[in-house]
Amino acid sequence: MLILTFASTEIYSQEKGEITGRVIDKSNQQILPDVTVSLIKESKIITGAQSDQNGFYKIPDVFVGEYTLRFSLIGFESVFIDNIVVNSGVPTDVQAELMILSTEEIQVTEERFVTPSDVSNSFKSLQYEEIRRNPGGFEDIGRVVQTLPGVAFVNDGRNDLIVRGGSPSENLFLVDNTVVPNINHFGSQGATGGPVSIINLDFIRDVGFLTGGFSAKYGDKLSSVLDIKLREGNRDKFLTDINLSATGFGAVIEGPLGSKKKGSWLFSANRSYLDFIFKASGFGFVPAYSSAQFKAVYDLSQKNILTVNAIGNNDFVNFNNDTEEKKQDNQTILDNDQWGYVNSYELKSLLSKKSFALFNLGRTFNKFNYSGQDSFFNEVFKSNSKEGETTIKAEYFLNPVPATQLQFGGGWRFVNFENDIKQGQDTSNFIDPATGERYVLPAIDLNDKNTTSKAFLFSQATQTLFDKLKLNLGLRYDYFGFINKKNYISPRVSLVYQLSKVFNFSLAYGTFYQSPSYVWLVANDQNRNLKDINSKHYIAGIEYLFSPDLRMTLEVYYKDYSDYPVSTIRPYLILANNGGNFEKTDQFGLEPLVSAGTGFSKGIEFFMQKSLTKNFYGTISFSLFEAKYKALDGIERRSDFDNKFLFTIVGGYKFAESWEFSSKFRLAGGRPYTPINPSDGTQLVSEYNTADLPDYSRLDVRLDKKWNFKNWTLVTYIDIQNILNKKNITDYQWNKYTRQVETNESIGLLPTIGINAMF
Repeated sequence: MLILTFASTEIYSQEKGEITGRVIDKSNQQILPDVTVSLIKESKIITGAQSDQNGFYKIPDVFVGEYTLRFSLIGFESVFIDNIVVNSGVPTDVQAELMILSTEEIQVTEERFVTPSDVSNSFKSLQYEEIRRNPGGFEDIGRVVQTLPGVAFVNDGRNDLIVRGGSPSENLFLVDNTVVPNINHFGSQGATGGPVSIINLDFIRDVGFLTGGFSAKYGDKLSSVLDIKLREGNRDKFLTDINLSATGFGAVIEGPLGSKKKGSWLFSANRSYLDFIFKASGFGFVPAYSSAQFKAVYDLSQKNILTVNAIGNNDFVNFNNDTEEKKQDNQTILDNDQWGYVNSYELKSLLSKKSFALFNLGRTFNKFNYSGQDSFFNEVFKSNSKEGETTIKAEYFLNPVPATQLQFGGGWRFVNFENDIKQGQDTSNFIDPATGERYVLPAIDLNDKNTTSKAFLFSQATQTLFDKLKLNLGLRYDYFGFINKKNYISPRVSLVYQLSKVFNFSLAYGTFYQSPSYVWLVANDQNRNLKDINSKHYIAGIEYLFSPDLRMTLEVYYKDYSDYPVSTIRPYLILANNGGNFEKTDQFGLEPLVSAGTGFSKGIEFFMQKSLTKNFYGTISFSLFEAKYKALDGIERRSDFDNKFLFTIVGGYKFAESWEFSSKFRLAGGRPYTPINPSDGTQLVSEYNTADLPDYSRLDVRLDKKWNFKNWTLVTYIDIQNILNKKNITDYQWNKYTRQVETNESIGLLPTIGINAMF
């Protein structure tokens, strides 16, 4: 790397690559021939191409570098796509979807900041290159999304999404239109976070992130939707990508499927090397994980396209107990071994020039194996669980006229889950104010198998009126057969009004329901009386476009929660506060629960985004919010995830074609915690979440360097996380051996490197 760094870059500067892709009509998914594709560099058109009768285009002999593509066709809105990186030896594939023009069509931007038609506000999008180069992001989609407005986090070791004061269990993940319960290795059972994402970055085409007011086609979650679209493999040639990053090493291979560009496939395999580092460093806690991913696309005919996806993961933990100190430390950590898979089969059928349909069959499965041991290696906690879901769904999309869009859909989900859980009676650190004694958690010995079903129906209409107003109306029905109250109806409405060509105003309201986690429901017979958790969203926002590549959004919101599960044994506990850390035995909800919890979250969010059109790019986000809940005792307390404020600034500068420097700074208010009595480790319910951790801050920097050779490209980077070596306090814990309150701190300065060879 040093030799290459000091070598003259001029010997690589004349290398060339090519851009390929396909263009389709967004409203009906039909291929679009004769689309003019323009290659733009610093606002100047360099060259271009035109899509053929099958919608494919190719721009050959493009000098390596970063560009913008413009797609234009008479009768359609022009679309601009930035961050198009051209490398030597590897074609850059860019898919585009164009929207048909109408005299009633709202057009606030030049479609550089694209928003789905059924979305009015609270939407952000990310492309592959934005995720890859994010400083301190580990090339992990979850960690990059944490930099967006309204998204809080637990600590540097987790990528949980805590959206607008909600809990880590309230996030919906979609991967190529298939619901995935959790996209993370070592995922938290009953929640949606984990330490690192399973999804391979090299598979990602783009990501849409909704933080509220989402349409009726999304359900069974309360706070956010992370919609991940995967790219296709190359339809012309066989390609390979070998990479080493902060989270592991692996490879991606891809190539054509069939003849005449009929289809393509992608396959990747990855393994972490954290276990080698942890062992060499003498850690007592040694995690390891591996994953594999596959995607294939095949055009059965001009009207029918089949897509197949498969994802698998295997995660396990080893403990090194060679010292007494490690034995004691490991007692606070549950052994968390997991494996799982996702596979899906989706048929897209183009029914007419005004409609298309999607038919999706998906299967997800996760096996959790938690174990806790005492200092004599006796198992004091066990939770072996299997959760599987098979989903069949159909969706129909119709554009009768350009100003009207209709969506209808429904699905059925077959659910099977097994639980083998055993725990002895346990004593909490919290003091019962009525008795002055510690709360006692009951013993549990459970071994059962259950099957049930879920179902949903939705309809969504989008109508543009008076050349200025876009109105979205939706209605959703959800069914869950395992609880006593099985049926739920959710209305949704939103609008966006164009005040000028660069300024709009939006409003949204929606009712959202989420079913209780399976592990909560089986812990006690009375828990089947739980209801779906309810949240109502009220949102208002504005968007202003300073220039085609610079925009600002400002939103205010209020979320009203009801029917949240709360403990009948610990009347201060609401399960909205669980799921944001490595699991502890008292956070599984293994006790009698009732749907009596209420709460609210309110806030204001500012976001400014500068797209990379020349040399500079960046985002600034700032959020002020408040989140409070009431458990069974009716006392309003702060949420465990109530930081009060969040500030993030991310920016980068490209100097020369092959060098790029970027940086990220994050500042967040300290999360609340309950003070610990330093004499005996007890905690008073009256002081629950009354103290604040110190404010969090961290600065990450990154330097990227690229070498383009004749037939291949080498990309390297140095990513220095927490360069100021700030030891952020993440928690306080009582050590029963030393009988002292101990401080848990995040890791200090952490330099990592990345190497990526593409050929």
